[in-house]
Amino acid sequence: MYQPRYPSFSIARSVSRSASSSVLGQTLEESAPRGQALLSLAETDSLRSRFFSWRGASGRRYVCSVFQSGEESFVADVTNGVVIGVAREGAATRPVCVFLAQERSYGDRRGLREIARELGVAEWHVHFCADAASLRDLSASLLN
Repeated sequence: MYQPRYPSFSIARSVSRSASSSVLGQTLEESAPRGQALLSLAETDSLRSRFFSWRGASGRRYVCSVFQSGEESFVADVTNGVVIGVAREGAATRPVCVFLAQERSYGDRRGLREIARELGVAEWHVHFCADAASLRDLSASLLN
């Protein structure tokens, strides 16, 4: 059984590049997780909401497929990837858990639904073919 990691922050949708507030020597933008819709899909109605990218602590971008709450059956069948549970608060996107798909039982739809309900997950973002290094990189950026 896996133990999802819980975040200790929330993020705003947009932060000014010239933010003067700082957290441990970083601007708010630098300390916030970097997530955004794919600009190349901005003009497409059908694909725009199905992909999202997150930046890891290393600066590497990870493109994820987006599954809505209620589509846990698809996410439960993923055997190799990093799964990010995302809460939505208005226009704000906030990661609430990150785990390797391999760490949970294959096909565990009920477990995913319970996590979604407990943490307020509105979307599941899945980066396919990920390894433990990708998980560490994303977790360091999104949950610390």
